Amino acid sequence: MGFLSYRSNTKTILAVLAALLVFALLVTVVGFHLLPEKTADKPDAFIGVDVGYGDANAIYNVSNAVSGYANLIIIGSTDVTANTTELTKVCDYLYQKGFYFIVYVGFGNGTVFPPTGPDSTFFQMANSRWGTKFLGAYIFDEAGGKQLDLPNRNPDRPAPIASNYSDVAMHYIIDVQTYLSLYKDVYYSVPQMKLFTSDYALYWYDYCSSYDVVFAEFLGNQSQNQLAASLDRGAAKSLDKEWGAILTFGPSPEEMSHVAAFENVNLYDEMLQAWQNDARYIVVFDAPGVNHTTTTPYGVLTTQDLNDMKNFWNYAQTHQRPELDPAQTAYVLPTDYGYGFRGPNDTIWGLWPADALTPKIWNDANNLLSTYGLNLDIVYETKTDSIPINLPYKTLIFWNSTTTHP
Repeated sequence: MGFLSYRSNTKTILAVLAALLVFALLVTVVGFHLLPEKTADKPDAFIGVDVGYGDANAIYNVSNAVSGYANLIIIGSTDVTANTTELTKVCDYLYQKGFYFIVYVGFGNGTVFPPTGPDSTFFQMANSRWGTKFLGAYIFDEAGGKQLDLPNRNPDRPAPIASNYSDVAMHYIIDVQTYLSLYKDVYYSVPQMKLFTSDYALYWYDYCSSYDVVFAEFLGNQSQNQLAASLDRGAAKSLDKEWGAILTFGPSPEEMSHVAAFENVNLYDEMLQAWQNDARYIVVFDAPGVNHTTTTPYGVLTTQDLNDMKNFWNYAQTHQRPELDPAQTAYVLPTDYGYGFRGPNDTIWGLWPADALTPKIWNDANNLLSTYGLNLDIVYETKTDSIPINLPYKTLIFWNSTTTHP
């Protein structure tokens, strides 16, 4: 994703932001339009594939393979999204086939502008050209994962240094939000456009950074998937956003964006788990053209995977959608406690080692999930720092062992 250091680049970022905001205002005044509101009905669930690599032909192949039992394609390959002419043809094709679609935008190559994505006018025409089939932009990915896993003081970390938990939360939000605003509001001049990303940690702070939808990365482990769902869904519900699941099945967080090992995974069960947890978006990650152990005309998608997708689609069409917001109980974490939830000794914000509270929170969360299953969300007691939030649950079980019934 390539975040620059907030501390070392603040003046540059703000100067660029101020200049380009003036430019964006002038452009708007002389006749460019914001994306118009659309009111057409959308499906209860968006089910499909993120084509993360490959050329336009790869997207055509995958979309043809899943046509009839998917309704969403994420155009995730920068080989396509950075070529506006080719991207427009791909979007036209998906539109004609009835797909909804999302366009990926990556960080600029060593500079803020231009981003690795379509030219500056593309998103201004997207909604008028493709209507509600165009859902928005997927800008960057795994900000939370980068915060946890990149080395100390790495400039690609959203918050590479901080003095305390609230300090790192504030700088994380400012850094991610600044770059999202530079691209969405300034370079593309589309402030109403919905923003998507995926992550495997710190979902709450992704939403606070102005993402509208965060896809929790499911990795083929049912219990870990449920933990991810409870964290992501809890953040989305509490912060009035949407959430989804992206089925990546990577062998490790560091590799999950580059390989998907489907061989030993029942894709149908993973999609069903996301559905039962009320995910609005259920996405399978694909990587055409990337070296992996399974080679098919569709990237890592095998014939069995395509059959699983078809069977799940048929299930979803013939079964009532699960009750919205199934969780009525929430486990409440300490303010700004950015624990990674990948084990009892995972780091806090990637900057501090596990403390005395970490194993307790890990055990509490897993014991409560064993009791409540998909009826449990995991949330924070404040939005961030001291900003209060109204948590919409019948029962709140706090990290300090107190329980309330608001």
